[in-house]
Amino acid sequence: MTNDRKYAAIVDVETTGLSAYSSDIIELAAILFSYDPNTGEVFQVIDEYCGFQMPSAPINSHITRLTGITNEMVHNQHLDDDKIRDIFRSASGIIAHNASFDRSFLIQRYPELADKPWHCSMRSVKWKEYGFFNKKLTTLLDGHNISREHAHRALDDVQATLDLLQKKNPSGQPYLFEVMKRKMGKPASSKPKASYSRRSY
Repeated sequence: MTNDRKYAAIVDVETTGLSAYSSDIIELAAILFSYDPNTGEVFQVIDEYCGFQMPSAPINSHITRLTGITNEMVHNQHLDDDKIRDIFRSASGIIAHNASFDRSFLIQRYPELADKPWHCSMRSVKWKEYGFFNKKLTTLLDGHNISREHAHRALDDVQATLDLLQKKNPSGQPYLFEVMKRKMGKPASSKPKASYSRRSY
């Protein structure tokens, strides 16, 4: 039994579009948890946050159909930046599924996060070698019999990602161990993606 303990945060954002320069965050969720860096074992959830942000322009109907987030839900809502910064400050690394997307938005609002180690749960695990036909979060959750109430809702996706990363690969290691072994490079300029669905859910 090891006494080593580190802290990491899993984060997800829902947005009004694809570009971090022209679109807005409308929902953000983060979970801070402790884990053993030698094994990838998760010890406990330390803190969590989920909140809405009213965007600079109304949410279009496509995003509402995709996420279930309406203009009424975000009206006069604001993210608790102090709480969010506290969670990120406590984390030695930040995880997201298709992390390049979430990171591009988050560093616009929290520039200090550009210097944090980022880890991608979509790209850092050999999902296809393990028999999954794609790396979408929905595919991976279904393959591990993990349920979530709402796809494209930030807290549900974060909680489901944490559940997924506690499952074990064919070598008997938690997927979290693989994820934390690989850091993403420093962010380059953000480029819009072809479709919102490519966020890999």
